[in-house]
Amino acid sequence: MFIELFNKLRITVPITIVEALEAHNKQQQTQTYLLRLMTFDEIIETADFMSSIEVYQNVVPLWTDDHSNYIGLHFQGACKYKISYINHEETDLAPCYRNISSFLSTLELHPDYDWYDLKKDYPSDAESSHSELADDSDCIDALNHLINSNSLISDEIRCQYIFSIMALTPKRYIDSLMKYLDDDDMYVQERACEIIGFHKYAPAREKLIEVSINGMHNGKLAAKRALANLRNN
Repeated sequence: MFIELFNKLRITVPITIVEALEAHNKQQQTQTYLLRLMTFDEIIETADFMSSIEVYQNVVPLWTDDHSNYIGLHFQGACKYKISYINHEETDLAPCYRNISSFLSTLELHPDYDWYDLKKDYPSDAESSHSELADDSDCIDALNHLINSNSLISDEIRCQYIFSIMALTPKRYIDSLMKYLDDDDMYVQERACEIIGFHKYAPAREKLIEVSINGMHNGKLAAKRALANLRNN
């Protein structure tokens, strides 16, 4: 069934993803999930609409909370086969799960959870395995290459790529995100504060104080929240 869907959408994915979706679909037929796997017609209609919007062109929506929010699979691009949340109020396509198996194992344990209740893979304060670190590093390198090699990249696409870089960066390399505290994009500065605050990265304290005073509006507020996290560390 999902092979037919992906063929119709002209999307190529590994057979393991198709099999995982088929098995999950059977689970959803016998139990109510708060995050519902959409019907094929719903997926095609939503994917068709999203394909006209630049930031969504690498993602196919598969699940919904029935409140105009979706969970999608990256079927191409630097974050291929990772899972992201598609919020109708705020665009943020940073990966939240490293693959569909990770997402489904979490979702199927908690069918009554909404998206915000589920434990995510990214960002994470846990140590990743060597293979996971290598995979995330490859993804980060690909995103940086896309940013640095395209002088015509739109601000929105650049922002989404950087959001992804920050989510994927493990705690041991969090210092590499310090540069984003000086970024000219207020959303990038805000997210850098949030991620650094999430990791409770103490060496950033002085810089966060500076941003809380002189940063952009979003950055000031996020820096203050990050500093509160550091104080609670």
